[in-house]
Amino acid sequence: MDEIEIGVLVAVGPDGIGDGALDVAAAEAVRMGAGVGLLHVVHSLVPVVPEHIDEESSVDRALTTVGRDALAVAAERLRTMVDGRVPISTEIVFGPVSRTIVERGNRTRMIVMEVRAAGAVERMITRSVSSAVSAHAEVPVMVVPPAWTPGVGNDLPVTVGVEQPLDAKLEVPFAIEHARASGRPLVVLHAAWLAEPYQGVVFSSYPRQRWLDDAHRELEGALAGLAAGAELTCDVRWARPVEALVRATQRSSVLVLNRRPANRPLAAHLGPITRGVLHHAECPVLVVDRAP
Repeated sequence: MDEIEIGVLVAVGPDGIGDGALDVAAAEAVRMGAGVGLLHVVHSLVPVVPEHIDEESSVDRALTTVGRDALAVAAERLRTMVDGRVPISTEIVFGPVSRTIVERGNRTRMIVMEVRAAGAVERMITRSVSSAVSAHAEVPVMVVPPAWTPGVGNDLPVTVGVEQPLDAKLEVPFAIEHARASGRPLVVLHAAWLAEPYQGVVFSSYPRQRWLDDAHRELEGALAGLAAGAELTCDVRWARPVEALVRATQRSSVLVLNRRPANRPLAAHLGPITRGVLHHAECPVLVVDRAP
């Protein structure tokens, strides 16, 4: 990449990237006052063996041409969006796709990716890349659905999902700052749920509405002092978390979710709820670390 300060790294696939993801990247870069770096990673398909070196070189050159074309088209569209307010650079590299995006992205302040519409096998591979990058990056990762179009969420709030009400003080600060920076209100969403066989046992002595009321009070208490001056609403509802969060993406400009704490070595960096939401969301999903 050119010697410019890259604030947002955008991963561009061989078939390009949609205007929705580019628009998100442009808005974030302008807000930061830093450049946008467009990255295409070529993962060579030919094994490195001496008798196939010429074949490998030929295929790699062809793949590189595809990547350069995709970057050129994306850069041209992005230039129109940023309108000279921030610089743009492009880079094409060889290597493992997810790991390379993470390594390059960790030098910036945010990674933007797109989940592409594809066939079943390609969709599974693509999703594994977006999930892997979201899980292992050290910076926020914005995953944008392919149907997202520029300007759609301009009048919608930022929503942040909270797993446990008492953990809100760790899971909400980034979302508060993001909402403030974008000039949008914030909805703090907690979905409470118990498996059906447990409900009869628990709610025989502890009514469900009391459960929800207590969770709401705990959430408001945890947020006390964090959201001074912010336009914030607490939303506590009885629903399966994945379903509640995916529904929230239908009425949000961005959904913010937290990675699992790094001090839980036996747990995956992304839980099944976050992975499920990433693959079914209808608005951009911003995956971030908890507050220290």
